[in-house]
Amino acid sequence: MAGALASLVLAEIAERHAFFERWFNGLGDEDALSVSLERFDPAFRRIDPAGREAGFEALAASLSARRGSRAADPVSIAVEDLAVLWDAGDAVLAGYVEVQGSLAAPERHRRRSTALFVAPPSGGAPRWRHVQETTIQTGGA
Repeated sequence: MAGALASLVLAEIAERHAFFERWFNGLGDEDALSVSLERFDPAFRRIDPAGREAGFEALAASLSARRGSRAADPVSIAVEDLAVLWDAGDAVLAGYVEVQGSLAAPERHRRRSTALFVAPPSGGAPRWRHVQETTIQTGGA
């Protein structure tokens, strides 16, 4: 049975991706970014599908620069196959598939991701600590 943090983690994954969709499409207010960034641990690391690693500061700069970047060609971002892979009570490893693409085109890109979340010392919402993303190739062997 999943613990309290695990339940919050699954909701957080869905909520954060909904934020990304709104942000890239230029919806919502400017303050939404600072609120969203509070959900990431200061030691956050992301490994993208190409194997590049970036930290919290790079995430903040990238998101800041990309507000409304898809307004002319809105993007859809969803998550599928959410699952708790490991639960230690104060840390949770989750897996999911991110599905995204232009609303104007039928093609969707999929990435399988694992994300490590930690509980902040003061309690409250789980914090993203580490994400690794792998592109799911279509039509491959």
